[in-house]
Amino acid sequence: MINRSDLENFWTRGDIHTRIHLAMSKAGLNDKSLEIEDLFPIDQYHARGIAATVDLGKRMPISENHKIIDIGCGLGGPARYFAKHFKCFVTGIDITPSFIEIGNKFNKLTSMSEHVYLQIGNGETLDFDDETFDGGYSQHVTMNIKNRKEFFLEAYRVLKKGTFFAFSEHGLGPEGNPIFPLPWADTSEMSFLMSPESTILLLKEIGFYDVQIIETSEKYISGYEKMINAKPEKVEPILGIHVIGGTTMKQRSINSMKSIKEKRTLPFEILCKK
Repeated sequence: MINRSDLENFWTRGDIHTRIHLAMSKAGLNDKSLEIEDLFPIDQYHARGIAATVDLGKRMPISENHKIIDIGCGLGGPARYFAKHFKCFVTGIDITPSFIEIGNKFNKLTSMSEHVYLQIGNGETLDFDDETFDGGYSQHVTMNIKNRKEFFLEAYRVLKKGTFFAFSEHGLGPEGNPIFPLPWADTSEMSFLMSPESTILLLKEIGFYDVQIIETSEKYISGYEKMINAKPEKVEPILGIHVIGGTTMKQRSINSMKSIKEKRTLPFEILCKK
């Protein structure tokens, strides 16, 4: 059983506050007002970065002033992007306290605090009333959720009728378990993959309908290759997921790419309705 302290250490990889402060300082972004785009290299902490967020956004029927929940919001990058793009309000929850603290600081720096609020929370026990939100999403979170049914039940509970739930994840592929360590798990103890077929069946069992699935393997392979095969003479960017993920992020990304190529994992996006 992974405890909260181990989870915090896994996601922060040490003193994340100092690493981010130094990187922001080198990039000339400390102590000044920013646009959300300035933070894209560092606050989109998932494979393919902002491109994956934009793709998921294109599938979500969000309207102006909608109240949206982001389950597993990380540093709040996607929440800020959707809030600005759709002119909506996003509440994000994440189990990692440092992510929430940094994310709310980023909200202030980008003048997004009135539209985005981040708080510590657990996706399996959401601290919100029934039918609170006009839609919800989760990016690359469900791979870490052991009790997937409870996670989906909670998402279903806090969404209003006639709304949507969207998420992206790495599903279990036909060829078996992935190669560890990975961006979301150092060992199998932290990884709980489900096949796309099992995921769809579970969503329908809970009550979601019109479940649409889009396979994204080629996009992720291309994204990983671009990152991994950068020319040696190219200077590493000041801001990037390496600031958050630490020195092992490149190897973990290589393992994730291999797992997709060998059909051990299968990335996909899902959009469904309540």
